[in-house]
This record gives sequence, structure tokens and C-alpha cells, in this order.
Amino acid sequence: MLNQSQVDAWLEALLVKLMAAFGERLKFIGHIGSWARGEPHRKSDIDCLVMLDVCADNDIRTLRDIFSELSSDEFKPGGILVSVKELKQTPPFHMAQLFFNGCKPVYGSVEGLIPAPSAEDLVIDIKMKACDNLHIARHLLMFGESLSSIVSGLRSNFYSCFFALQNWILVVRGRYFERKNDILDYLDDLIDKQVVSVARDWYDIQDDLQTRPSYYIGLLERWARGMIAKLEVYSAKKE
Repeated sequence: MLNQSQVDAWLEALLVKLMAAFGERLKFIGHIGSWARGEPHRKSDIDCLVMLDVCADNDIRTLRDIFSELSSDEFKPGGILVSVKELKQTPPFHMAQLFFNGCKPVYGSVEGLIPAPSAEDLVIDIKMKACDNLHIARHLLMFGESLSSIVSGLRSNFYSCFFALQNWILVVRGRYFERKNDILDYLDDLIDKQVVSVARDWYDIQDDLQTRPSYYIGLLERWARGMIAKLEVYSAKKE
């Protein structure tokens, strides 16, 4: 498995190639994902966010070629390409995780380009994650077949619980925790702890996922239901 210094060197090589390809059109490079949070696992990509002034077909192909050139069995890049103009039409809640909380600048700054999300923007993001998970989990519990084959595809759903809880703690307590282990030590709700543990241990619990798919889908539903109840209390206090 790679170490952080190798990842940092890879990011520097990426910056050199992006500067050569795009020059002044390159506005920002951010390092996101598990490596940026300091909790990589054996299947972690090196996730990057690349911002240009505008994005055209040729830009997509150019970035694809750069990532392909820097890719290997060890170095597996992933990422997002966006433009300044596109971001100005993007809801602020959608940018919280990408540009502000958990994003490590490699080049440039987003200051003056896009607004930082407000507390209410973060609440919208939490609501969307909770509602999406609620509907998915309930649909599967009521109508899903072969749950043991479906549950393995819910990794991103449990990760979204973790991301929602990051924002929730930031909104209600003013603290932000990048890593799952750190937020686990701070959470006091058992179900919150359980969904974060599932996200953290995902690749180590594959056998149990197959053995008890209904339990994990039910856990996702209970978390979403509980999160929505917390949001209801939060909204009532704000009125």
C-alpha cells in the first residue's frame, strides 16, 4: 500500500502536467477522499478535484490522458472536473464536501470564486442524504429480492451517513471531524456510531454483509429515520 509521501509526490507530478496542459486556465486543484482525510484503505483512489475556467470536450480528453499516464497498479487516480461557470450554478450545499470540508488545496484557492456554504446549506445536504437513504432502504426492505447481492452496493450510502454526520456535528456543535475514528469517539447516538463503523470497516465485513443483508439495510433505514427526527427538532428550535 502507498504511503502519504508517495501520494504527495504523485500530486506534485499531476500539478506539473496540469499546468503544462492548461496554464492560466487552471484555477484550482483540490485533494479529496480517503487519502486527504488521512484514512486510506487498500482500495483507496487518489481523488482530485480539478477546476478550469470552462470545460470543453478537448479538456475532458486531455485530463483523461493525463490521469491515464499517471495511473498504475499502485497509483489509481479518481476525481472530478468542473468549471468556474458550472460551479456558479451549483447549489452551495453540494460544494461543502468537495471544496471546503475535507478538501486539501494542491493549487490555487476557491476564495472569491464560490461562496462558502452556510449552516442552512449544510442542513439541506444532511436532509438530502437522510431522505435518499430512507427511501432506498425502505424500498429494498419492502420490495427487494436477493438482498445479499444488493447490500454490497450500498457502500456509498453508508459513506453518505458519515458525511452527513460530519456536517451535523459542525452545525449543532461547531466541530468538524475529518476521520471516522475521530467522529466515533465524539458521537453519543448508538445508531450514528454503527453506520460510521460500517463505513469504516466496509471491506472487512463483506462476509457479514452477505450473511445479514436485512440487518444492514435496516440499520440504514433506522439511521435515516432518526436523522430526520433530529432535523425536525432542529428546525423547530430555529423557528
